[in-house]
Amino acid sequence: RTFEKGLASRDFLEYVWKGSQVDFFLDLMERTMLLSRWTFSENELYLIPSLLLEDSSVEKENIKGSRCLIDFSNNFLPNGVFQRLLCLCVAHSIRVKANDDDAPNELVMEPSLHKRCATIEFEPGCITHLLEDEYAQSITISVENDEFAGKCIRVVQAMLRKVNHDVMGSGLHWDIYLENGVTKELMCFREAQKEKLPPWFSTTESEHLIETSVISLAENVDLLRFLESL
Repeated sequence: RTFEKGLASRDFLEYVWKGSQVDFFLDLMERTMLLSRWTFSENELYLIPSLLLEDSSVEKENIKGSRCLIDFSNNFLPNGVFQRLLCLCVAHSIRVKANDDDAPNELVMEPSLHKRCATIEFEPGCITHLLEDEYAQSITISVENDEFAGKCIRVVQAMLRKVNHDVMGSGLHWDIYLENGVTKELMCFREAQKEKLPPWFSTTESEHLIETSVISLAENVDLLRFLESL
């Protein structure tokens, strides 16, 4: 299962690390976004995205949802950025709980993950598809429910800033393009924001305040508090 779904058991990691400082290594990998706890199983498992396999059956044109393109082609998209983004997305998803705080994940589906693509339900009803294109140096985010499109992109943008600040030495640079739901054409983020392009933006001031606070937190707090703020 470790090499099929990128999931490792505590026993497997104990074996790999020869039982030495296992908790330290788990904490280190979690803080550097190389590993995420996996609570979609009764067993104690950990997601290690670098072990995920390719999925050649994915057809980009069949992916549903409003589309956001995160373009790194003016710089570059290093190996490991997408995998760290998956760690943060899964960590965010497992924080979603039912009304009973002791019953996690009753309202969200188990993520479907592969080396360069994933489907994750960020919160109930917010099914999101992520696709890395190593040749185009880009990551595409598709949100099935337009009601969550704006919030989802703000969260992903904050996650990328977290990866950039904590791991990449702030060396990553990217441009964001948002799909016009009518014409299906991509519009640069600033222009879309200026025109309040639906479903990505609304006219409420509170939304802007949420966006600013979440993105600023990405660079100023530890990982746990960052996830709690999303």
